[in-house]
Amino acid sequence: MTPHTEERRHGGRVRNEVDVVQQKLLAGVSTSDLSTKVDVPSVAARRRTRRMWAAYGVLGVLLGVYFVVVLTRDMNQQWAWLDGWSVCGFEIVASGLCIARGIARQAGRAAPLLLGFGLLSWAIGDFFLNAESIGGATPPTPSMADLFYLLFYPLAYIATVQLLQKALGRKARPNWLDGVVAGLGAAALCSAFAFNSIETLTGASALSTATNLAYPIGDLLLLSLVIGGTVLLSGRGTRPWYFLAGGLTVIVFGDTFNLVQSSKLATQFGADFNAIAWPTAILLISMSVWLPNRHLDPLRPEKTAGFSFPGIAATSSLVILVVGTQNGISNVTIGLSIATLLTVGVRLAISAHRLRVLTEERHRQAHTDELTGLGNRRQLTHVLDTFFCDQSEDPDALRDLAFLFVDLNRFKEINDSFGHPAGDELLRQLGPRLNRAVGTSGSVVRLGGDELGVVLMDADAQDAETVAQRILTEIEEPFILQKISATVGASIGIALVPSDATNGSGLLWCADVAMYRAKLGHAPYVFYDQSLDGGENQPKLLDELRDAIDHGDFVLHYQPQLDLRTGEILAVEALIRWPHPTLGLVPPLDFLPLAEEAGLMRPLTAWVLDEAIAQCAEWRVNDTELAVSVNISSSNLLENGFVELVEELLARHDLPAYDLVIEITETTIIRDFARTQHVIQVLRNMGIVVSIDDFGAGFTSLAYLSSLAVGELKLDRAFIVGLANEGGSRDLELVRATINLGHEMGLRVVAEGIEDVETLDLLSNLGCDLAQGYFISRPTPADKLSFRPTVRAPELVAANVN
Repeated sequence: MTPHTEERRHGGRVRNEVDVVQQKLLAGVSTSDLSTKVDVPSVAARRRTRRMWAAYGVLGVLLGVYFVVVLTRDMNQQWAWLDGWSVCGFEIVASGLCIARGIARQAGRAAPLLLGFGLLSWAIGDFFLNAESIGGATPPTPSMADLFYLLFYPLAYIATVQLLQKALGRKARPNWLDGVVAGLGAAALCSAFAFNSIETLTGASALSTATNLAYPIGDLLLLSLVIGGTVLLSGRGTRPWYFLAGGLTVIVFGDTFNLVQSSKLATQFGADFNAIAWPTAILLISMSVWLPNRHLDPLRPEKTAGFSFPGIAATSSLVILVVGTQNGISNVTIGLSIATLLTVGVRLAISAHRLRVLTEERHRQAHTDELTGLGNRRQLTHVLDTFFCDQSEDPDALRDLAFLFVDLNRFKEINDSFGHPAGDELLRQLGPRLNRAVGTSGSVVRLGGDELGVVLMDADAQDAETVAQRILTEIEEPFILQKISATVGASIGIALVPSDATNGSGLLWCADVAMYRAKLGHAPYVFYDQSLDGGENQPKLLDELRDAIDHGDFVLHYQPQLDLRTGEILAVEALIRWPHPTLGLVPPLDFLPLAEEAGLMRPLTAWVLDEAIAQCAEWRVNDTELAVSVNISSSNLLENGFVELVEELLARHDLPAYDLVIEITETTIIRDFARTQHVIQVLRNMGIVVSIDDFGAGFTSLAYLSSLAVGELKLDRAFIVGLANEGGSRDLELVRATINLGHEMGLRVVAEGIEDVETLDLLSNLGCDLAQGYFISRPTPADKLSFRPTVRAPELVAANVN
């Protein structure tokens, strides 16, 4: 066999390997494709696999025999039937296996078929070469065989690029360009140092030498491309790729020795390696197609493709052109070097464009909330840092700024009732609404969860209040979620610059504290008030609060609850007050947020329970039997030891459990329904009445009410205020329905916020059980509490009878 024959067969084997690689890539792509269904292998498929490995076993034995023959025969001894026709048959078998692999696939068969037909083209070229060599004739170079040999390269390259593009998407573009650069650079380097010498050694024409060089250059091109793909596809199963890379490496060395063998530098080792390389490479590549991939590792970090191959190629081409200006080099070398550098330029241009697009995309992702399309906390930090930095540079020209901290009410109930997709949909609809409410005067950001922020530039308190009202109007409009109409509310805290804060973190803190005060006070929005919220004296106020808790420096005021049927005072609600030495009597809304944030609610709640139970027991001893209601936060209700604390205090003060009412909010129930349900049941078993405070402010209570062992519903004051006014018919019907529902379920119904006699009469007519409010009595200390209502009982009884 001539060196040309060997070389072309080697190239065919290279392409065979690439075919296998592409088939393996295709297998990787199909398993990662979301639309591909993974089926259990059929019996026929398992049998086919066993037959394939049996065939590989036979091929391995034949390859071993061929090794022995090659190593034991003389250097100049060759047999056409073994080195020519047998190798040609081997190639036909390999191409047939590749084509069969493509036919057997249900999807993505184009790449393996291209590879298979490329290998078949190579085998046909080998057939022509063997036919032209009959009788010891020397085929011309180039010949008809070269046409079929070289056809393999574009087929194999297209198939490989197609597989990489499917597996990597847009990432494959620079990768296959890297392969082009590496191949052109290798061709330029090879032609610069070997073209003239090989042409001289072989005595062949330039066209013949170029044809001979095309094969190893094609091998290097495919090898570079597959190596780049191997790096990018790391984690998809490495064992098949090791076989593939090994086969390609053997081919590259085989092509090199094949060229050397055609010159005066031929050696016995080169001849042996040249003969052994091709069947070895074909076997490795063919086996790699059938080797199973390892399972993907989703936690494995992806590697970024490097620029080593194209970098070396570009550097080599540049050196060649620089040296070529002083020493004569062939036109072929100059052309290849220029082509290499031009391809590098294209590659860099594409990379620069992708880098710019990626940078813009990453910047947008870094400063934008993906769900709502609003800015995120990082965007807010950037805006505030820029603003305060500009302020510090020109203190004489201070600008106004308002920040609104918006927290949605009842949002968690939506997530728990309809699922998180419904909550996400609500937030998606909320983004455009807030942008519409704020307009061009400011920017809306999502801080996280259901918390949002609004920055208003050059805005004073009046501007902030106007925007807050527009925001509340937009938020209170119903949201259509999965064909269900849902409504939410909001609590807004407002902080101003420069009056409230002089830096970004301080501004957020002020608005956050104000928002929490608005939420506790059921106010739509409130402004930050340094005298109430602490301001710069907040750390001192916190220390004073700790001391007050340690020493019990609080008082309880009690607000009576009137029985609307008998006119008697049956219960009172305990309300905590803090007699501060300088601030006076501080209401709970002004210090409870501080206690909540500082983690002081547990000892504070324990003090309130102890004091309220002790006072109720004292009234009982003095023949005044009342029930006392105590508000309990969600953090207290669900903490370990709460039930035991209540049980111990009742026993200590000898108070029956039915004289204690524990008030919880709907938010407490929704936060952890299972645990809340359990705690309520335990309290009910003890005889304690559990009341749902602010009932009706949410919309999920009805879904849970039947499974909760509660004994009382306390109507939200939002339904009571203005109930007797004109236009309150809708609230009236809601209150009527809620009272009827409570009675049907055997629950006591309490209304709070009674401000006038008309509202009191209405509630009495509707059948409400208990009522409290300023019209009946303001909260007062225990020693000043009157158990005789300011409203005459006969009027209530008469109204109820009528």
